[in-house]
Amino acid sequence: MESVFWLAFVFGFHIVLVNMGITLGILAPYLRWRSLKEDDKGLERVARELTRMLAATYALAGVFATAFTVFLLSFYPGFIGLAGNIAMSPFAIAILSIVLNFFTIAAFYYGWDRWAPSTHLSIGFFMALTFLLIPLGFRAVFAFLNTPQGLYFEDGVPRLDLMKALANPTLPPLYLKSIIGALTAGTFALASAYAYRYVKSSDEEMKRVSLLFVKKTVPYVLLGLIIMAFLGLWYAFSLQNVAYKFNNIFANLGWKVGDGIVHYDMSWLFIFKVILVAIQFVIIIGAYNAIRKGSLDAGISKWMLFGGGIALFTVLIGEYLNAFSQYPYFIADLTDPRVLAIVPKNLVPVLAQVLSLENVNQLATLRGVMMLTTGFMTFLIGSAIYYLYIILKPEVKSS
Repeated sequence: MESVFWLAFVFGFHIVLVNMGITLGILAPYLRWRSLKEDDKGLERVARELTRMLAATYALAGVFATAFTVFLLSFYPGFIGLAGNIAMSPFAIAILSIVLNFFTIAAFYYGWDRWAPSTHLSIGFFMALTFLLIPLGFRAVFAFLNTPQGLYFEDGVPRLDLMKALANPTLPPLYLKSIIGALTAGTFALASAYAYRYVKSSDEEMKRVSLLFVKKTVPYVLLGLIIMAFLGLWYAFSLQNVAYKFNNIFANLGWKVGDGIVHYDMSWLFIFKVILVAIQFVIIIGAYNAIRKGSLDAGISKWMLFGGGIALFTVLIGEYLNAFSQYPYFIADLTDPRVLAIVPKNLVPVLAQVLSLENVNQLATLRGVMMLTTGFMTFLIGSAIYYLYIILKPEVKSS
């Protein structure tokens, strides 16, 4: 279980940063466009800040993505070999988008005031587009892990029909949940930070822009939470054909499919997530009413800060719920007779071994190795916190 803990830890850290990256990568060019359209230097200042945050979170997300890949390869080399072979096509969509994303972020960051505004803005919107494409590739892989639609065998070698994989019924709600969820949680976190700045700042221009940002974004956060409730329900319905995973989440709550057997109860985590979402609703409705009455004060800003933190934590919990509801398998439908029917009989025990989360590489879990891993992770986490402090701390104006 220690290996699963480290996998979950670096994966969760990476996911939170990625969700913030999606929000920043879309809001920064949008606010840049608004600043040009309205000739508002304050909005341009905010757009610059968001771009700076984007560069910071993107670099850190990449570090934790690398750590996650190393952990996965060390603990489950058999799974990586299999998944790399089968899911190469959807991985390729994500990897190509990441490459384009990297160059557009660099161009948008360094092109500020160097290139014509129209050129700079075009790069920014292309950057936002790549932020939407990256999750499509990864979510196609996750949908495949729900149920391996598109899988076939050719001379005993597993292959993937990409079009059938993209037609996986769990992919649309999963992908839309990822995008809307990222924008909602990320915007909530940013709105709470700017609300706090509005209360604390002595810079009148910064207070004006911070209040404008909060007023503009809070209604969209509320709308995003409402949309997420429907998308969550859609995803739940799409999982009804994935009995193992579905029952692990909902059977103990009275919603069963198939034999209704619960193999690994995760209903408690689902209830925990619902409570976190309810807290967000209460806080954002309170903030929305306060802003409408023009009474954004220290109390509201503190509640918003709490809500913004809860929003990002909810994203983390949602990812864990999706992943661990199929424990101990990498593929939730592995035991489904419809899936086993397409697998050559001689490969069934091989797949069962390779796709088990409990089949950890023993060499990677030796006590000495795990102690080194713990030391490495402590250093990495400390470095990440210091890095964020250096990058995001307010600039000191020279006198």
